[in-house]
Amino acid sequence: MSIMTPPIDAIYQPPPYPVHKFTVDEYHQMIQVGLLTEEDSVELLEGWIVPKMPRNSPHDIAIELLQEALGDMLPADWRLRIQSAVTLPDSEPEPDVALVRGNARSRGGRHPGASDVGLIVEVADSSLIRDRQEKARLYARAAIVVYWIVNVADAQVEV
Repeated sequence: MSIMTPPIDAIYQPPPYPVHKFTVDEYHQMIQVGLLTEEDSVELLEGWIVPKMPRNSPHDIAIELLQEALGDMLPADWRLRIQSAVTLPDSEPEPDVALVRGNARSRGGRHPGASDVGLIVEVADSSLIRDRQEKARLYARAAIVVYWIVNVADAQVEV
């Protein structure tokens, strides 16, 4: 028995009716008024509110190993953020690991922005296509210079 898979561009077609792209400010307002909560497993990518990919044991283990390996090498003024938001001009992704400058107090109550980021890491199991295409594009557009994908299936790191 064979399974037909649609071509990738067929999966990402916009709906045939009007849709609305959201700004980062509108996304924040939806969170503030309770329209979106922590129960909603979503993130803002290029103006679209999209579901976050599900996690499994290999994914979580890879994050834990990264945290252990990178955590011991950090200079005093850098922090690791795990699955926490980073605010970009048209997106607010929640990368699996982000190395950011400063601490929560030094950012004045805001998420780190692109200028605060030294490294973004996405752990890809079921999200490999999204991480290679959409997230790579939005991180590059925000001038985040160092982006890694931990490709779980192929047991390799893509830089």
